[in-house]
Amino acid sequence: MVHFDLSRSLGQCSAIPFAILGLLVVPSVLAAPKPAQANPYDRCTASLIDAGIGLEVATASCAEALHPERVSSCVVDIVAKTAVDPSQALGACSRDRRPDDLATCVNTIYSTLADTSAADALNNCRRSILPVRYSDCVIGVAGAAEISPSESMAICTVAGYRPENVAPTFIYSR
Repeated sequence: MVHFDLSRSLGQCSAIPFAILGLLVVPSVLAAPKPAQANPYDRCTASLIDAGIGLEVATASCAEALHPERVSSCVVDIVAKTAVDPSQALGACSRDRRPDDLATCVNTIYSTLADTSAADALNNCRRSILPVRYSDCVIGVAGAAEISPSESMAICTVAGYRPENVAPTFIYSR
C-alpha cells in the first residue's frame, strides 16, 4: 500500500514545477502587446500608391475590391514589367475576375514577343475569359506562323468564341 501512495506523491511533485512555470509564463505572454499587422486593404492601398496611383483612387479601388491584395499585386506586376500606365492597369485589374492571371498574360506576351504594344496586350488579355491560355495561344501562333503580335492576338481572340447549343432547351407553350 505504501508503494501506491509513494508513486502518487512523486507524480504530484513532478507536476508542481510545470504548474508554477505555467502561472508565471502564461500571463506575461497574454499581456505582451502584439505588433500591428496590416490588413489586406492597408497593403493594397500602400502598394497602389507606391505604383503611382493617386490617394483617392487607390483607397476607393481597394475598398471596392473583394480580394484587394490580388488587385494590387496585378497592378504592381504589370506596371513593373511593362510600359502600361498605372491607371490603365488598375482599371483592367479591378474589373477582371482573375487579376493574377491577367498580369501573367500581359507580362508573358509583352516579354516574349518583340514589337508588342503593352496597351494592346492589356486590352486583349482583359477581354479573355482564360488569360493564361490566351497568352499561350498568342505566343504559339505568332511563333509558329511568324506573324505580328497584333495579328496573333486578333486570331486568338476570335478562336475563343465557339457558340454551342444555340437552340433553345425548352419549348414554350401556352
